[in-house]
Amino acid sequence: MTFETYFGRTGQRLREDLERFLASKRKGFAPLRPWGRDVLRRLETFTRKGKMIRGGLVSLGCEMAGGRAGGAAIRAGTAIELIQSGLLIHDDIMDRDDRRRGAPSMHVQYARLAEDPDGPGAAHYGTSLAICAGEIAIFLGFEAMAGLAGPADRAAAAQKLFAAEFGLVGLGQMRDVQAGSSRRAPAERDVLVTYKYKTARYSYALPLAVGWVLGGGSGAVLPALERLGEDLGLIFQVKDDELGLFGSSRATGKPVGSDVRQGKKTLYALRLFARAAGADRDRLEGIFGRPDAPDADILCFRELAERLGVREEVRRVMDRLGRRAEASLRALPVAPRHGRVLQSLLEHGLSRSS
Repeated sequence: MTFETYFGRTGQRLREDLERFLASKRKGFAPLRPWGRDVLRRLETFTRKGKMIRGGLVSLGCEMAGGRAGGAAIRAGTAIELIQSGLLIHDDIMDRDDRRRGAPSMHVQYARLAEDPDGPGAAHYGTSLAICAGEIAIFLGFEAMAGLAGPADRAAAAQKLFAAEFGLVGLGQMRDVQAGSSRRAPAERDVLVTYKYKTARYSYALPLAVGWVLGGGSGAVLPALERLGEDLGLIFQVKDDELGLFGSSRATGKPVGSDVRQGKKTLYALRLFARAAGADRDRLEGIFGRPDAPDADILCFRELAERLGVREEVRRVMDRLGRRAEASLRALPVAPRHGRVLQSLLEHGLSRSS
């Protein structure tokens, strides 16, 4: 079975469960006008647009452990997807990204609802409401996780993993914000540590581990499963950096070049500044971190990354992570059909265009 087949099937189940769960909240939210029903509608629309990979990995982890991807695994997947939505809403505010998943970001949507949408207070109004919407998504995720069916000991263990990991996500995000505001270039290993905690672990290691626990898998396997998840997640984040520079906004649903305009210390930026000299260096310093950098400057940044060999270097980093992930995958005590899904997911991570 391929990655596309497996996640297509689980994605549909997750979207149906998301609809059921949010529908169950309407009665309680409705009296809190005007935002009760509004926020549920926006969160459902936003969450449904996701690829549902994190939620699907919970089901896969459960099946890998020998369990059945029933109601508990699907609901835990819904919980992770809701928290993912909340994190993305907050991330767009911190990164000043105006588009996400092919539509205006949540803070932009709410800014347009201000009494004076063209006035000086509209942006702050939108940001404030979007922070609240992100918090609601996160707390709804925890509520969904708290009501898991099945053996109580498994549910409790999964809930503990869940809660502990998202605290680390916040710390990873703080490291990312600090690095972006500092003039000092971090070490490459520090960038990868930030990637691991702000994205990789919660996106791949956590859902696999939660599913494994819910499926009754042996605790002795969890470290190996988490190492695999970390490498899959690192590949995802480094590839995201590539698409943010070399991709198309139509395919990714996000602005191209925003990392450059925000001065993000990605592997591309670190290696490019290490390679560039003379006029190239001066040009880079005039582009990097400029919020108003025109598209022509982003194209210049891309051209330099190609000409100085940085794009190829970063691809070799991904290839190295891919080889390590393949070694971890081969060592896992899972059925061949599940191994094939993971292998397909790895290949997708290395080659995706959106």
